[in-house]
Amino acid sequence: MKLLQQRFAQLRRKWHELQFRRAAAGVRGIGPIRLAAEGPIVLSMVQQRDVDAYLLALGTFVRRLPARRIVVVADPSLDAADQAVLRRQVPDIEIVAQHDFRPEGLPSGGCWERLVAITRYVSEGYVIQLDADTVATGPLDEVAACVRDNRAFTLGTDDHFVLQPASEAADFARSRASPDAHIQVHAEAALDRLPAEVFPAYIRGCAGFAGFPAGYEMLPKLLQLSAVMEQAIGARWRQWGSEQFASNVMVANAPASCVLPHPKYCAPHRRRADSVFLHFIGYVRYIDGTYARLARGYLKTA
Repeated sequence: MKLLQQRFAQLRRKWHELQFRRAAAGVRGIGPIRLAAEGPIVLSMVQQRDVDAYLLALGTFVRRLPARRIVVVADPSLDAADQAVLRRQVPDIEIVAQHDFRPEGLPSGGCWERLVAITRYVSEGYVIQLDADTVATGPLDEVAACVRDNRAFTLGTDDHFVLQPASEAADFARSRASPDAHIQVHAEAALDRLPAEVFPAYIRGCAGFAGFPAGYEMLPKLLQLSAVMEQAIGARWRQWGSEQFASNVMVANAPASCVLPHPKYCAPHRRRADSVFLHFIGYVRYIDGTYARLARGYLKTA
């Protein structure tokens, strides 16, 4: 019986994924996304399989908060045809190669190139990192305020996650660390090895949606963070997931920062009537038809 239930759940997910991909493909047939005279730089890393989802994420976002520049860090899977689609739908898009963002002293892969790209673009304006699997569904007042005030933000993953002293976060992580724990837990357990005068705080957020203030000197901090973590946790530091931890540290130790209110900004299974931004993280992306329904709704009003 259990095997049958698992098989049914797999088929149901496949069905919802098919419905979403059919709906999202419609973004290629609507009018182009235009830049605004003012606003943030919206940056994303995009791979071939996510082109349509990215255009949906971007379209729903800039409808709520117009962008001055739109940048895609291109995964190697993004070929000339994919880039042509992006340029047709976003005529002023800036497409940069992933391999251009691999400085010595930092891991590569696992979205690290995206974070490195952010360290460069903050010299030119406020940068918002927008994952391809997100949908804005309502007014993004808190995000607009962060852009206006040049304040960093990140997406919370639960109601109680707030800016906290790095030493407290390290103590909590050590209380639940185990040899097979996720890389993020191992890195958090080593937070108190960082110099407290440079890295006094931590936020357990999600790198899928985060804001970085204009003028933020991020790269020196990122290199220092990486050197300490590599010494503290060894080869684990180069595993997938370390970039999200690094993003959390960068946001927490910006001149000013906050966690977006949860579940106003949340994953779809945590949404309420007042939720305005959904992050369709993998394990809940296709549990029901919400993603496809929102894609169809966007196309009807585009």
